[in-house]
Amino acid sequence: MKANLERVPIRIGSSWRYKKIDGVEKNCHWHFHNEYELVLFRKNNAKGIVGHFERVIEKNTLWLIPPKMPHAIELLEDKELQCESHIIWLPKEWVENMIFSCTELRRMGELFKRSSNGLCFSTSTAEKVYQLIEKLFKDSILDDLGYLIQILGCLCSDKETRPLQLFSKQEASDKEGKEKIDLVCQYIDDNYQNSITLLNVAEHLCTSESTIHRLFQSHFGESFSQYLKKLRLNHAANLLTHSRLPIGIVAEQVGYRNQTNFNRLFKDYKQLTPNQYRKKFSSL
Repeated sequence: MKANLERVPIRIGSSWRYKKIDGVEKNCHWHFHNEYELVLFRKNNAKGIVGHFERVIEKNTLWLIPPKMPHAIELLEDKELQCESHIIWLPKEWVENMIFSCTELRRMGELFKRSSNGLCFSTSTAEKVYQLIEKLFKDSILDDLGYLIQILGCLCSDKETRPLQLFSKQEASDKEGKEKIDLVCQYIDDNYQNSITLLNVAEHLCTSESTIHRLFQSHFGESFSQYLKKLRLNHAANLLTHSRLPIGIVAEQVGYRNQTNFNRLFKDYKQLTPNQYRKKFSSL
């Protein structure tokens, strides 16, 4: 069955979304989101399906579902019963930018990498997450963000986390593949300021361009050029907010020799021009 894209609800003034489902349980047909979905089931009479994984939902079932992963909820009985679920949606770009920009959040990077097949957390972690969810929307938006970061911290600290799906489309479990991607990322980190191509990376690893292309698609779900562009623009965003360097110099320092092209790419990625971004987020 084809999965449909489901848009998450808009929450003005917030980078992330939350929804509480408290009412009659209904079938939730095969769908996916462009965001990470953290879903806590408190009271349900249904079966959850994520990719090829199926499981009867018990109290304090807590799942992290990655972007574009098809999932559904099916009732166990042909009757309507009361349910309670809590859902948090996190935009992929927002998560990546938070991890990139904030050293304290770097450890969360591994959590989201491991979520490519979905993650299931322990019931004790689910209970801690529920207690934090109960504190949401009683104070300021800034307080809510603090509670969200505490929730993510709980997920990172769970020693009993396990994947929802047994089979991976990624090569992360393959030692050789992981070593290759580590070398690729290190090479790009060291050379993103320069003009580098897929061929340069392939030659550095003594392999083919098609092999490097497959590595990026399997590990990151995007092409080499997309990965390089995001890395450069995130470095540019950091320079814009933490330095007074002219925009042209910022562009050059992250690998763009044409400022017009840099301005266009930056606005497409951040929805703000470099100048607007600096004015809005500068720490100086």
